[in-house]
Amino acid sequence: MKYKYILLDLDGTLVDSMQPAVGRVLEVLDEYGIPYPDDIIKILTPLGFNGMAEYYAEKMGVPLPAEEIYKIFMERLSEVYAHSIPLKEGVREGLEALAARGASLNILTASPHRFLDPCLKNLSVEHLFDNTWSSEDFGFMKSDVRIYSAVADRLGMNIGDCTMVDDSFRVLTTAKK
Repeated sequence: MKYKYILLDLDGTLVDSMQPAVGRVLEVLDEYGIPYPDDIIKILTPLGFNGMAEYYAEKMGVPLPAEEIYKIFMERLSEVYAHSIPLKEGVREGLEALAARGASLNILTASPHRFLDPCLKNLSVEHLFDNTWSSEDFGFMKSDVRIYSAVADRLGMNIGDCTMVDDSFRVLTTAKK
């Protein structure tokens, strides 16, 4: 194995969260009878949950303050992550094989611990990871190069000795820098 330390993204990489999570977020618009374009996910994804809540309140016409919309998102998505998010096919076996070969498996995700921790517990894979970090632990987004230096500091290693596995080209490009 070339690298001992492996950083893994959660959403879209280890778990198949997009469909269940998107459904719960779009329910808010459906409940108020607010139509949305087919490409709404492309609009919402880069905004983060606070930004999505603001977008719903200011641009989509949801008759609630952004703070209330945010709370609704958190409650609904917490439930989804705790009970309904599946591992992607082959992930469990791949993680177990890497762990057996001595790799240090670490999660670095944009998802908050409120979603991350119950999800891993529900899937019975939390024991495979040496560290489970949310970008909230560092105060930087995964698209900010400073997060990788902070991760290296916490691991006590050179970030060049680490492999990042993510489904986002932007994140991978930033990690490589």
